Amino acid sequence: MKYDLLRCGRPGARTVVLVSGLGGAAGYWAPHVASLSAEVDLVLYDQAGTGANARDLGGTTSIAAMADDVLAICDDAGIDRFDLVGHALGGLVGLDLACRPDNRLDRLVAINAWPEIDAHTARCFDIRLNTLAGQGLEAFVALQQNFLYPPFWIAAHPEKIAAEEAHAAAHFQGAANLAARIGALRDFRLGDWPSGDGDGATQVLLLCSTDDALVDVAQSHRLKASIHGARLIEYPQGGHALNLTCQARFDADLRDFLIAS
Repeated sequence: MKYDLLRCGRPGARTVVLVSGLGGAAGYWAPHVASLSAEVDLVLYDQAGTGANARDLGGTTSIAAMADDVLAICDDAGIDRFDLVGHALGGLVGLDLACRPDNRLDRLVAINAWPEIDAHTARCFDIRLNTLAGQGLEAFVALQQNFLYPPFWIAAHPEKIAAEEAHAAAHFQGAANLAARIGALRDFRLGDWPSGDGDGATQVLLLCSTDDALVDVAQSHRLKASIHGARLIEYPQGGHALNLTCQARFDADLRDFLIAS
């Protein structure tokens, strides 16, 4: 399918594709667009089945299919090699691309990602799906905020939380698509990571927070142990959406890795 996407920033600079998490919306990255677009060629898009690219996923999808979509977007835009910043699910998309023999990914930033799902995160997904089925959309989007943000952030931003709940309900991707995308997360397994630092190898920065209620911080440590040369930065707090709750630090870490280095 052809994708409705946003491309902005500096023509001729490094291309950075932003890939959001389970919600799939490009709007997740809105707070970062101004700072990033001043220095890179930036690509954002709503994932298949969400937002401007809404469609019925037919009950199933995969991280590999989502990675194929990134390559199709880049092909259509005339982009050969690129960097990728992925939040949770988006990080898994980047990991899939980096393990491919025809890897086109230069640098990857994976935020609160994992090599394969553990019992804790699987349980969290069960709770979310059961809440949607049993209590409805309003309860589901309210619970979603507690998985994204740590208590200190929720307590300090009640109006923002209420606005995000209303937006999430108004732009909900649908129960069937949500279940299919969670199925893709459950099925993901990190492939064989290329050894060495030869031409074409992806440089990886892993970001995680110790108070993430959805993904155990140990998952990023497992990724680091599996990925040759990966760097890991652990935030003492920030929750699952650390790029939003610790934006100044995140933007600085991102710039150091993608632009300054």
